[in-house]
Amino acid sequence: MKQILKTIIKDFHLKPLPPFKPRHLAVPLDLDKIITIIGPRRAGKTWYLFQLMASLQKLDIKREQILYLNFEDERLDLDTGYDQILDAYLELYPDQKLDELYIFFDEIQEIPDWEKYVRRLYDTISRKIFLTGSNAKMLSKEIASSLRGRSLSFEIMPLSFSEFLSFKRIDSKDTDSTKNRAKIQNSFEEYLTWGGYPELVDMETRYKANILQEYFNVMLYRDLMDRYEIRDASILKYLIKRLIGSFTKEFSINKLYNDLKSRGIRIGKDSIYRLMDRIFSVYMVTYVEKYDPAVVKREMSNKKIYLYDNGIASAIRYAFSEDRGKFLENIIFTGIRSTTEAVFFLKNGYECDFAVFPETDKPILIQVTQTLSQDNLSREINGLEKAGKKIKNSRRLLIAGEVSVPSDSLPKWVEVKTAYEWLLECNGNNPGLTPGKNL
Repeated sequence: MKQILKTIIKDFHLKPLPPFKPRHLAVPLDLDKIITIIGPRRAGKTWYLFQLMASLQKLDIKREQILYLNFEDERLDLDTGYDQILDAYLELYPDQKLDELYIFFDEIQEIPDWEKYVRRLYDTISRKIFLTGSNAKMLSKEIASSLRGRSLSFEIMPLSFSEFLSFKRIDSKDTDSTKNRAKIQNSFEEYLTWGGYPELVDMETRYKANILQEYFNVMLYRDLMDRYEIRDASILKYLIKRLIGSFTKEFSINKLYNDLKSRGIRIGKDSIYRLMDRIFSVYMVTYVEKYDPAVVKREMSNKKIYLYDNGIASAIRYAFSEDRGKFLENIIFTGIRSTTEAVFFLKNGYECDFAVFPETDKPILIQVTQTLSQDNLSREINGLEKAGKKIKNSRRLLIAGEVSVPSDSLPKWVEVKTAYEWLLECNGNNPGLTPGKNL
């Protein structure tokens, strides 16, 4: 096994880093913390490690100072112990100072008791450790409990719209020229339908649904059924598809329980809650709580369901032309979620799609509509106005796919933006990814 490790390590050092397209996430290289990068499968975690390594090389860090292993490599069999990793490295580079070694472990959850090994490396060898893991096996709660304050965790999501344009080699800042603006608008239609998974950017459209369905199957079978040893795939599939079918809508577990009962499916409410928690853990679907100053009331109320990426809905079941408004609302949610988790909805005789509470700015109330016209203007304005009375000193924003009302017909207290304009503004100020959470 040691010889295989030496071959893998040396081969990596002799080959140039594979070409990659830079992401906007800013991860510190010298913080003396275990850096963990988590997020959906296929969102680009491995390629981001290569981006970090390229940054180190620009700082004159030699390739030999970088130890990289991908634990999904089928050649690796570490049953005899993990110390052989460093043994193999030191046989190749006996003069290397280990406290100057940068350790990159990809998909480390593939090895048992990885957290004990990483803690020992951090405490005794090097504090320059970078980890990635599949979202199903390396969740924030697990990192917090196993690494015990030694780590700083970052999320990497599918591409933000500005990153999507960058991957397509389109200047996101040039919205003035007719030609480039048309490119941005056309790309927005693609992004709205198929989402931002990096692999799909240059993929022919006819293959996109199949690839996204494969992502779905990996999350279903590997991240959920294998991890949690769930035997009944039919109930799990039913729950997931009900959640996806409810995206941008309120969701009631009581109603779901009664529906299952009426179909003759015997499952307790506690089991449904447990399965839901596991589904929410794998970065496929998530929820937003109804805003209330009382935490208990928020937790007891119905939730609104959203997807981390629009492509999943397109691939699984949705006819896009019939659901454009839902796709638009969901993509605005992904833009919000990329900058903060403090997002809620309001409903109390009126509706406001999002109430956002940034850490360093005043609250933002957001209403989303496919078309802003004279027909729906008063309804959308009314929701924002009443929400503004509940949440004082808030910025109030209308985001629309299309705007067909003159600006002088709008109250001065409301801002109106098209969806793609707002996404570019949002991604520009907060580059499409959460800034990281110290766990």
